[in-house]
Amino acid sequence: MILKIELENQNFLDIDFDSVAYITGPNQKQIWKVFRSLYYYFNKDPKLTENIYGENRIEMILDDNNLSVKNNDVFFINNRDSIYDQMIYKKDSLLFELLNSLEDDMNVAHSIENINNENLKLEMVVQNLLDNYSNNLKAEFQDVSYLDFLKNNLLMGYGADGRNYPLEFMDTENLLDEFLKFIEFKLKDNGKPTWLVIYNLDSFVSPKDKWIFMIRVKELIEEYNLRLIYLGNNLNDLPIDENDLEKIIISAKSFHQLLPFDELFRSIRMHYPNDCDLTDEEFVSGIKRIAPFIGKKENLFISNKDLVLLKVVNEILGYETSFDLKNQLLTDAETKFLKD
Repeated sequence: MILKIELENQNFLDIDFDSVAYITGPNQKQIWKVFRSLYYYFNKDPKLTENIYGENRIEMILDDNNLSVKNNDVFFINNRDSIYDQMIYKKDSLLFELLNSLEDDMNVAHSIENINNENLKLEMVVQNLLDNYSNNLKAEFQDVSYLDFLKNNLLMGYGADGRNYPLEFMDTENLLDEFLKFIEFKLKDNGKPTWLVIYNLDSFVSPKDKWIFMIRVKELIEEYNLRLIYLGNNLNDLPIDENDLEKIIISAKSFHQLLPFDELFRSIRMHYPNDCDLTDEEFVSGIKRIAPFIGKKENLFISNKDLVLLKVVNEILGYETSFDLKNQLLTDAETKFLKD
C-alpha cells in the first residue's frame, strides 16, 4: 500500500506502507510536520489547518483513497497525559468504551436490578417519613441504568502495595501496561483498522519500559488489525529486525525509505571500502544506530565502524559526512589504557 501524508499545501510524504513505519533522522522539523498532519487530520480543526494545507485541508491517502476518519480509530501517544487520558471515564477514551461495553453483561444487569429494588425500598421509607409532614407530596426515586451509574458514581484510582492511590499517581510503566490491555480489548472487539501514532516516546518512557512496550505493540500488530507510525529522534530500544529495515523512513534534506534488507545490504557491500564482514545481526544494529545521523551536516562523534557505515549510506543517498578524524583516532597509549 502507498500511504500519502500531506505535510503542507500539497507537499506529500509517500510511504510504501504495510502496517508499520518508523520515521527518524536529523530533520526533526519535518518529523514534527508528519506528526502535526496526522494529529490534525484525525482531530479536525479547519480554523487551524486551512491556511497551511489549503482549501482541501489536510489530505491523507491510502492506495488512492482518502483515509476515512470515521472508519479508522487512531490513538496518539506523545506524552504521559496522552496515555493517562485513556484511563479516564470520558467519551472516546479506551476506559469509556471498555466499561460501557459491559452494559449487557448478565451479572451487571442483575446488580443494577438489585440496586433499583433497593431504591424502591428506600422510596417507601422516605414516603412514610414524608407523610408525617405532608398530606399531598409523593416521593419517587427513578430507576438507574448502568450507564447512569457510571456517569454519576464512578471514581477511578489504582492499587499498589496494599494501598489505594489517585489515578494521577500511577507511574508511566503501569499506565503503558494498562493501555496495552485496553487496546487489545478494543482490537478484539473492533472490526475497524486501529492506528497507533507514537511521537518522541524517549522523552517520557525509560529505555527498558520502551523496549517492553514496543515488543508488545509489535505482537499486537501481527495478531490484529493494528497499524503503527513511530516518530522519534532515534531507533534505540526498538525491536527492529531484518524484516523491518524497509519500514524505516529517514528524515534528512528529503525523506528516504530504506530498501529491503537483502537489497540494502548488497548495495552497501558494493560501496564498502573493503570486504564488509558484518553479520546480518550486526548490520541491522548498525543501521539502527546510524539512522538518526543519515544526512546530518554537523560533525559526528560515533564509533569508527558506524562512521564507515554511515559514510557509505550517505554517499549512496547523495549526502556528505562531517566528522573530525583527529577525534576518532587514539594514541598508542590511549589504546593500551583501554585494553588494560
